Amino acid sequence: MKHQTLLALYIGLAAAAPLNAKWQRLPSLNDKPVEIGAQGMNSMATIASAAGLGKPESLLSADPTDPVSVAAGNSQAVISLQQLTMINRSSFVSDGIEGRATISGSADNKGWAVLDEKVFTAADREIVFAFAGMQVKFIKLEFALSKGGNIRHFEMFGSARDKDHVVKQRASDEKKGYPVNFAGVGGSRVIYASPNPQNGKEEAVAFNKFEFPESDDRYRTLIYDLGQLRFLDSFGSVHSPRPVRFEVFSFDKLPEKEDWRGRLAFNPEDFNVREPIAAAEDTRGLGYIKAKPAKLVAARYVAMRWEPDFNPPAFVFYGGQLSGRSYVSQAAAKAA
Repeated sequence: MKHQTLLALYIGLAAAAPLNAKWQRLPSLNDKPVEIGAQGMNSMATIASAAGLGKPESLLSADPTDPVSVAAGNSQAVISLQQLTMINRSSFVSDGIEGRATISGSADNKGWAVLDEKVFTAADREIVFAFAGMQVKFIKLEFALSKGGNIRHFEMFGSARDKDHVVKQRASDEKKGYPVNFAGVGGSRVIYASPNPQNGKEEAVAFNKFEFPESDDRYRTLIYDLGQLRFLDSFGSVHSPRPVRFEVFSFDKLPEKEDWRGRLAFNPEDFNVREPIAAAEDTRGLGYIKAKPAKLVAARYVAMRWEPDFNPPAFVFYGGQLSGRSYVSQAAAKAA
């Protein structure tokens, strides 16, 4: 009887192994914050003034890989949100700058209240400002640097939610309309992440930031559900500065199956029978990458995979680009 029990246990473990290899869906969020400043269909923000910055308009770009050069010494930019807006969080990704950054808010571009201030070294990759919510019409970002360089992926968050942006899109908008990053607006969600992120899963999904742990896995992978069919023409990411190979896959219908607990699961072996729709390689470890497909992509589900040249102690994804063009959102229609 004892041998029969052990045999049954071994058989059960063997049967469970393939299931354990499958990925489990991340927690679903009914609502999530949407970035406030990115120019296009979901923002009226503009650069009111700037000094000491190269390409300050990229602070408001819908492409997170677009750089803003910041000179050593003092520099600043004032962003007009055009209307009173509640803000409680902001961040940017540093390409080696060093010094101090201050973010302030104002209702009239005259009286300023400091919201947060950070001192950082060239080794600090992401600078995050977190503060009590404040209604502002203007945001001032100031730098006092001992070492200049570039920043990317400047973001602001507050009361704006993605439920306020029902994005309409047509294939004919490919060369016109507003630029849209569908990684952050229009109802998209990251539904699979592998390996499991170290930061809280709900926060990772809410702010589209995933801290992958040290792992023997060959790839770091995210799968987006865009909520509906979207038309996309460019992909990219801002991430840890590591040499990587980058691949993008698209699905009209994701090949998921229920596991033994009745929960949806994805088998990564499905990637082995597909060709990527876009690919690129960063041999220098710059910490950002872009890839364009050969033609306009129509898909509801998009997977992005990074293959580091070596197993890093960690690999952090700070923000992604799933770009297309759109002609209206619900929020834009209200503003009009």
